[in-house]
Amino acid sequence: MEREVELSLASQTECCGVTSAQCHLLLEIDERGSASIGELADSLELDPSTLSRTADSLVRAGLVSRVDDPANRRRQILGLLPEGKAKVEYINDLCDEYYESVLAEAVGSRKEGLAESVDYLARAIRAKRKGGLGA
Repeated sequence: MEREVELSLASQTECCGVTSAQCHLLLEIDERGSASIGELADSLELDPSTLSRTADSLVRAGLVSRVDDPANRRRQILGLLPEGKAKVEYINDLCDEYYESVLAEAVGSRKEGLAESVDYLARAIRAKRKGGLGA
């Protein structure tokens, strides 16, 4: 299952012209509106220097803006530029279509059960990774 998800995510983001890491950062910025590198690193559970390198590539691509926080010049804020917003919309539409097509393979009541199971599995994996569920 892990390999299939990994291959699926890679193929979905490749066609968008971004890496998986760039995709996650774009989606997180979109969800927050704008945020500091530290806030995004915490949310994505990444080292700030790793996130900063990923952000640099998105800034160079014209998808993300990076500005100093006027209240704290050591803090930088990332936000989506119009092309970045368009890329996020495209990624969301593409992923929605993909997962709808996957769920379409399930029949009748299995479809609802499958959707609930996937949600539960994602929450259980997250809890285990963070030290829960009898870690």
